[in-house]
Amino acid sequence: MQSLANVSANGGIALGGKVVCDGFLSNAAVRVQTHIHADHMTDFESSKGFQTILMSEPTKDLLVVELNAELAYRSNVIAIPTGQLYEIEGCRIELLPSGHMLGSTQVSVTLPDGSRVAYSGDFNWPLNEVIRTDVLVVDSTYGSPDRARRYSQSEVNDRLIELVLRQLGQGAVHIKAHRGTLERALEVLDGATQVPIIATPKLCKEVDVYRKFGYQIRPLLDISSEDARHYLTEGQYLRLYGIGEGDLFGLENGTAINLSAFMASSTDPVLELSPRAFSVAMTCHADFDGTLRYIEATGAQHVITDNYRGGHAVELAIAVRSQLGIDAAPSQSRPGRYWGE
Repeated sequence: MQSLANVSANGGIALGGKVVCDGFLSNAAVRVQTHIHADHMTDFESSKGFQTILMSEPTKDLLVVELNAELAYRSNVIAIPTGQLYEIEGCRIELLPSGHMLGSTQVSVTLPDGSRVAYSGDFNWPLNEVIRTDVLVVDSTYGSPDRARRYSQSEVNDRLIELVLRQLGQGAVHIKAHRGTLERALEVLDGATQVPIIATPKLCKEVDVYRKFGYQIRPLLDISSEDARHYLTEGQYLRLYGIGEGDLFGLENGTAINLSAFMASSTDPVLELSPRAFSVAMTCHADFDGTLRYIEATGAQHVITDNYRGGHAVELAIAVRSQLGIDAAPSQSRPGRYWGE
């Protein structure tokens, strides 16, 4: 099965020889960009010069904000609608939503002989539609049995609202999260509080893309604006931070909330680090049980667990074999950096 699909040394997901996902391989004519998180953007500049790059329309819009407007006009950067096939040299490529963040996709490649190879991308569970495949490369971020969560994300939403409203009574609330998780939290909080929401210019533009594609989030205040400077002197506001936009430790005032399931308890979604610092297990990743259900739903006969990202590829492969009775093995790629979503 490793001859049909594999994870390369730089993290690219090779599917059938002509297609690579989230990485650059010189022999692959097409790169599929499943989403914009940094651990999936390896060698994107190389791909711009040598490959056709496929992605969803929201991902393209987010990359224009993230990188530069030149992407919007490159003929080799192509946004394809959900469910539409892209054909190259007898291969048919299809993207379906993965529920991980705005624009994120699963990738299916049907080869000339009719066999199917696929990559899950980062995904949430449950999903409305799951790719069907013979060979699957699957994300292993929460591939350990220890990463099963005994609460739903709707419960997490309720606890986040409760925590934010309580802490706003004591002053400002500072929230940090990965892209996708942060916008999901904003949508959850939008109807619960009307305090000003302040962010960097770049994050304001990213949220505008989410709003364009239907997220119910009111416009944010650019931190450099006069209105934002005024509110920063007041007691109640929400201040947002994307990854790389600042450190929540050592705040002089207000409450720090980090949104991540990485360090969370399996039974309680809220971890109190101090009276003014919390971690909330909001995530757009399937947990261990959801990962197994996803694999089962694809109909895959062979599974390769991604050993480049996530850190639980071996455990997941063992579970797939023992619990689902499906042939599975970790990829031979070296472990890369884990981003802790």
